[in-house]
Amino acid sequence: MQNEKAHEPANILESAPLWRRIESAVRREILEGQHPPGTQLPSDRQIAAAHGASRMTARRALAALEQDGLIRIEHGSGTFVNDDALVRYRMSGDRIRFGKDWIVAEGTLLRRKVMRTFEQAADAKLAQGLRLIPGDPVLCMQIAAFADDRPISIGIRHCDARRFKGLQHAFEREGSITAALKTYGVEDYRRASTDVTARMPTLEEARLLAQPRLQPVLAYTAIDVDVKSGAIVSYHLGCFAADRVVISIGGDSD
Repeated sequence: MQNEKAHEPANILESAPLWRRIESAVRREILEGQHPPGTQLPSDRQIAAAHGASRMTARRALAALEQDGLIRIEHGSGTFVNDDALVRYRMSGDRIRFGKDWIVAEGTLLRRKVMRTFEQAADAKLAQGLRLIPGDPVLCMQIAAFADDRPISIGIRHCDARRFKGLQHAFEREGSITAALKTYGVEDYRRASTDVTARMPTLEEARLLAQPRLQPVLAYTAIDVDVKSGAIVSYHLGCFAADRVVISIGGDSD
């Protein structure tokens, strides 16, 4: 569809609205390699000036390209040509981790950051996921994962607030969830279940992932358990930026 648009007859484009002609020109430049994947496009002001148009007209053209998935507009940062997936996340067996053994991202710096923490009373869904009683206190850690400076996922890790009080500080101090959990006596944990589905992001998810609101995400629900005791460690709800992550499902890698 994108290639067809890039090669529309000139007489059709000549009679098209100006924003449509700008869209076609920028699309052609991208497909012909003048703007490689991952690079930043000229600003809407520069594009408007190059085509003798208003910024509003240039923005409409860019919005159409974004809706087609050819570019992404990161407010405050600029407009970028979409690139291939940044990381490959291996869901092999029941050992799921955020690190070099589970995520393939050669030449990419992987990191996670706690965006915010809060407590809430367990509703029916959280109580069931954590095996708590409705109303019990739940520690909620909103964590974003990055490949270099690009966000690849955002989610909330829910834990029993009484058992894991201060877990966010242990995570920031230790640098990993695995190491932080060991300070609470959880020597090892495994993934008991993971459900993945495609859906549209919420406004907050789209903002934190720096992606269009109309671009789907890969949403997940997961439960981790203590290997030794079988007790629930955490209940996760979150999503991956679908265009930046490839999820590989296979047998154990050991």
